Amino acid sequence: MKSLVLSAAAVLGAASALPAPQSDPIRILPSWWKFDIIALRGPGCPDFNTTAVYSTRPTYGSNTVDGSEIYYWHFAYPHMKASVGRDASETSTWCETTLKYSELKDREGKELSGDYRLKLHKNGTEVLATYDLEEGVTAKWKFTYYPEDMDEVVDEITVNGPYNTSAYGEIVQSPVRKNSERWALPKCGAGTIKYKTQLKVTAKKQGAKGTVSSEAVEYKGEKGLYGVQQGVSYDWEKCAK
Repeated sequence: MKSLVLSAAAVLGAASALPAPQSDPIRILPSWWKFDIIALRGPGCPDFNTTAVYSTRPTYGSNTVDGSEIYYWHFAYPHMKASVGRDASETSTWCETTLKYSELKDREGKELSGDYRLKLHKNGTEVLATYDLEEGVTAKWKFTYYPEDMDEVVDEITVNGPYNTSAYGEIVQSPVRKNSERWALPKCGAGTIKYKTQLKVTAKKQGAKGTVSSEAVEYKGEKGLYGVQQGVSYDWEKCAK
């Protein structure tokens, strides 16, 4: 039995996040761009070069196809996991990530460009994870972004048990408020993005079990975790010449 419970505002936000489709959408985006992880801190991302099958890393980009032009870039965290049960009624972990964004002139990425300014947080945050939560167990995600020239921006997702996903996990999005905080990077074509990802799993019933993790994988005979994937949303504006 699945019981994904969000607040009423979260349900409404998720339902109204995307505008009506456009027959001829206006696309505002550079031809090529990339994101690099330049710093990691915390138990949920111990380092770049672990002996695990997969390390903390960027994975893939995606975008809507209905004309709303909402883009996501996803980052995988193999060490982002938490469990409760007989020995613990609450467990938490976190990771602080710093990204470098670059606009490119061509696919090879040998030259940088600066025709567009990246804008963050068009559609909140999404997370792809596996859940095995008994009744009375709650998993809470908190995503705190640190813009350079404004206050912190916080997204939250709550998943209540009983809730059990497939081995591949499911995507859940944070609520998108009507006046959702959005901000642009200070410079056209490049910039840094810093955010903190927190996961807390709590058992309200004594002895209730629950685990939040990611898909289990095996590569060259070695078993590991593919990684919980966090999707950071964004779009662009054209820079004045």
